Amino acid sequence: MRFRKTVVALSALAAAAVLSALAFFFFRAARAEASHTPPGGKNLVIYSPHPPEITDYIVREFRQRTGIKATVIYAGTGELIERMKSRKGKNEADIFWGGGIESLETVADYFAEYRSSEDRFIDPRYLDPERRWYPFSVLSIVIIYNESLVPETRIPTSWDDLLDPAFRDRVIMADPTKSGSSYTILATMLLTKGSGDKAAPFSGWGYVDRLIGQLGDDGLTSNSQLVYHSVATGDFYAGVTFENYALALRKTGANVGICYPSEGTSAVPDGVALIAEAGHPEQAKAFIDFALGEDVQRLLPARWQRRSVRLGIPSATGSDSAVDQDGATFIAYPIRNAANARDKILERWSSSYAARQ
Repeated sequence: MRFRKTVVALSALAAAAVLSALAFFFFRAARAEASHTPPGGKNLVIYSPHPPEITDYIVREFRQRTGIKATVIYAGTGELIERMKSRKGKNEADIFWGGGIESLETVADYFAEYRSSEDRFIDPRYLDPERRWYPFSVLSIVIIYNESLVPETRIPTSWDDLLDPAFRDRVIMADPTKSGSSYTILATMLLTKGSGDKAAPFSGWGYVDRLIGQLGDDGLTSNSQLVYHSVATGDFYAGVTFENYALALRKTGANVGICYPSEGTSAVPDGVALIAEAGHPEQAKAFIDFALGEDVQRLLPARWQRRSVRLGIPSATGSDSAVDQDGATFIAYPIRNAANARDKILERWSSSYAARQ
């Protein structure tokens, strides 16, 4: 397949990009400003569903440059949203970092408006007009499959291919009621497999109901990272995940293949937001500026295979656009509509999954 050859060739380019980006990163670090610590010696507190390999690295670099310490509280996006709601006014956390921006949009009232010093460099397609959150990285949804277990004639190149009887009880995805990223996946399926009616965009339930039947008892996980790991180990033949996870696996030599569903897929940012009444607002703003800054954003594609939200930074696949990819068709994803419909969609999902045969 053309895409397989492209990914292999780009792996070498990605490795070179890592070295280049790291050199640039640490050169800029040498010019760090004087450090300061949050009042009372307390740490900046961050809610995040991001993998620790991302947060630990960036938080460490932020501390080295500014002297500001940060503590990260990890959980799924849905769990962190509920935790934030239950602790409103108690100032447990200062920043919400991660989760699809449509999930953050559902709780936008819990965030404080902030216009970052990096604002003019961010792709305007992904900016919240009220600046209650910022995009952090752009995540494209893909189908991932185990190349050792799936013959070439059965490679799932479309959403419909996942309904093949050969994949019965052998498909895995994360639970959209627990994972913000998986909610984006569910909404994308409903859009691409729907009727196309603008008045009812999320109408692809006929497809989703059939896919639920393919998952079996173990094909729904609360941990989104388990999806790509399970496909790589052969516990499942195929799964639905994000492009960056799949590309990272391929760089390690894992026997996984990647397909962009032929019916269409989405490229939606995750976000970072300043929590209202944060205990350390100035330090939180400094962190948001840092996360959106050129140094971190250049590392996203080079180190973590994530697409940058800054203008002019090439992706891990060599494209400088979040919606350009070899062989991929990207839909216009209605962020506000997805946010407004979230509760109804998840209620319908839970009902369908509970009623599965």
